[in-house]
Amino acid sequence: MYKRCLSIFIPDTLTEETRDPKIKTYKVGIIGRAAAIFRVDEIIIYRDEGKGEAKFIKDILAYMDTPQYLRRKVFPLTPNLKHVGVLPPLRTPHHPIGKPQVGEYRQGLTIKRTRRGTIVDIGADRPALTREKLTVNKILTFKVIKYGKNIIVEPEEPEDVYWGYKVKDTGKSLEEALKSERKDVVIATSKYGAPLTSILDEVKSRLEKAHEVAILFGGPYKGLPKTIKADFTLNTIPDQGTETVRTEEAVLATLSIFNIIGKIQSEEV
Repeated sequence: MYKRCLSIFIPDTLTEETRDPKIKTYKVGIIGRAAAIFRVDEIIIYRDEGKGEAKFIKDILAYMDTPQYLRRKVFPLTPNLKHVGVLPPLRTPHHPIGKPQVGEYRQGLTIKRTRRGTIVDIGADRPALTREKLTVNKILTFKVIKYGKNIIVEPEEPEDVYWGYKVKDTGKSLEEALKSERKDVVIATSKYGAPLTSILDEVKSRLEKAHEVAILFGGPYKGLPKTIKADFTLNTIPDQGTETVRTEEAVLATLSIFNIIGKIQSEEV
């Protein structure tokens, strides 16, 4: 069974509802946590109408996805990261706790190149070595080959393991971003959309054949642009009890539903 890539598109106006930087940080944190829970591969930020904070959102999401043992080396303390203490931990497989074990996969930061290879920080009490000559100051995934007086690792990605999400700031409107991303199935979310239950079989059929799936979420005040062309426009929270649903709430609710659909499909195969 092929691996499906799931992307969510979120607006740079996500944090527009509040001026409090701590609350802004927490709102973005909910997005990151939801993405990790439901195995999102990409979080794509698009330009919305309003006062956007794309860099702030990207910084927080990238910080969350980085293992704790690398964060201080990768992220200098900036105003955007002042309140990261309120963020929930992801606790994904690429955020291990404890010392490395032989056979384990770890994300590591390439520190410097030597005649023997490349020195890598994998969160151990001493640097590791890979015999590959790699670009310095990049986070890559490694497999621990030897753990003793010397720690030896090799660049290798795990299979069938959720390994976090990538964050992309397109710098473009949603319409322009969709043109450049070229997704197989595009799903827009809106309270004016069709209830998912009414077209569930059609949605499932399209998802079965899709390699690249995108779910679009609108801003806190205007929702998605009316000009957006999507394969489906769905109401994933029918009969909502509140006048509005915040973007981070819509992300949680929608991903939960599509997670169940994916599980049903995998059991049917």
